[in-house]
Parts: sequence; C-alpha cells; structure tokens
Amino acid sequence: MLTIKEVNDYTQIYNYQMKFNSPHFFLVDYSNWLNSFINDIDGQGRTLFNNLITKVACENKKIVGFIQYGNSSFGFDENGEISYNISYDIIRNLYFDENRFDVAKLLLNDALKYFKESNNIYAFFHYFGMSCFARHGKLSDKHKHIQKLLIDNGFVIEHENVYYTLKINDVDEIEIKLEVHELTQGNQQCIDFMYNNKQVGGCEIHLIDKNNAYLRWIYINDDIKGIGIGSKCMNALKHYLYQKQIKRFDTDTALINNVAQHYYEKNGFTNKGITRSYILISK
Repeated sequence: MLTIKEVNDYTQIYNYQMKFNSPHFFLVDYSNWLNSFINDIDGQGRTLFNNLITKVACENKKIVGFIQYGNSSFGFDENGEISYNISYDIIRNLYFDENRFDVAKLLLNDALKYFKESNNIYAFFHYFGMSCFARHGKLSDKHKHIQKLLIDNGFVIEHENVYYTLKINDVDEIEIKLEVHELTQGNQQCIDFMYNNKQVGGCEIHLIDKNNAYLRWIYINDDIKGIGIGSKCMNALKHYLYQKQIKRFDTDTALINNVAQHYYEKNGFTNKGITRSYILISK
C-alpha cells in the first residue's frame, strides 16, 4: 500500500538520498547531513529557509520517493544583494525511484498545492542547496527521470552548470603565497593570492568536513592573465588543502563559461556532467 506522510525517521531519507549518488553528494555522515537537511545556514550564518516541509512516499514500509519544499528566508535584489524582503518558493529536494512517476506526481502535487498562490516556483535552486553538499542545489543530469517529471509539469530549465571534482595531491614549486582569512560561521574561507608582495587574485572555499572542500569562486587579476599565474595560484591552493588533509576538492561553473571550464580542466579537474535548476512561471 502506498502512503504519503510526514517524516518521522530521517535516517531512512538519508540512506535513500545517498543512493542517488549525484556528483555533488559528498559522503558526509548522518549528523552533518541532518543539520543541512532541516536547519541549514549559508556561508555567513544566515538561515536559508523560513520553513521546510518534507513528505515521504512509502510502499510496504519501503521509501520510493520524497520531496522537500519551503520558503527561503531571503532572496537577491536586482543588484544581486541579499534582501530579506524577497522570499522564493523552492522545491529543494525531489527524488524518486525511476519507474515510479505515480509516486512522483503525488509528491509534486503536494508541493504545488502548497505553493498555489505563488507567481514562480523554483526547483533545485542553486544557492539554497544543502550545505553538506556545498549548497550546490542543482539537479544532476544523471537523474533524467526527475527532469522529465518537472518538464512534463510545466517547469523549464533556468540555468545550467558544469560540475567538476579533483582528487587532492601535493604539488611542488609553490610560488604563490596565501593570505588566509578567518573561517565564517558557515565554514567558508576567503584566501588572497600573493605574488612578489602583490595581491594577484583570490578565492573562497567551503570546508565541508575534514576530507572535503568546495571552491565557491576564484579570480585572477585581469592585468596578469595569460602568463601562468592562474595555474600557480591553483597549485598553491592545492598545497594548502593537502596540508589540511583535504582529499576531494569540487567546484562548478556556468555551462556557457568556456574560459573557466578550460581553466579547471587544465588544472586537473574532472568534468562530472551537467547540473540544472528549474522554474515554473505562473501564467
């Protein structure tokens, strides 16, 4: 018998979600996952959601799908700045067995009913993903059945990224010095790249746990691009992470950003596929 109900055992959802093996699903422990799932913050310690609702679909006591949705605590204004006057309606997680579109439709309808007064409904909103997965909120293209469900129900692709991963090994000839800033409440850290006593760029990393880290952004000054400084900066960053015993280092970039893709691949990152966010626009 199929039932849709509120969650009373999060361990079942943890085990179920991790089976999907998305490229951005770090192998984090249950406590790390649970904190991100129900009480998450961003890099600056801001609470991500005003409320989150989780419904699970069970058949003969076995999970066959689940959905998590709610209203964000803030949004971004036209200048990209944080605004507490803006809130998004977001389907944060939606996973189900490949052959169970009957289950998925029930779960999706539950969220759509909740958001019935909404102008726009987002699914897999990048910024509001789970912190244990570096807040990479997008859906991996590995899960084509989930995209099909969304597209069949009026959602369209909003944005596409290329996802990268790197196994950290130590490097020689470190020419760039790092100035490391204080770790934020959300375990993010800004780093300045220094060369000949001059700042030549910077980055921000997210320390997921003792083994995993994520590159949120990186830049090299425009006036020194094309002379290999960018790779030297990445080498220095790899060395720093190696010293911290980080084993896996991931990042992403927009699908249209060919320059960044070339940079990551040149510096040893492996392309793990496309991830996407979606939006349902009210007519």
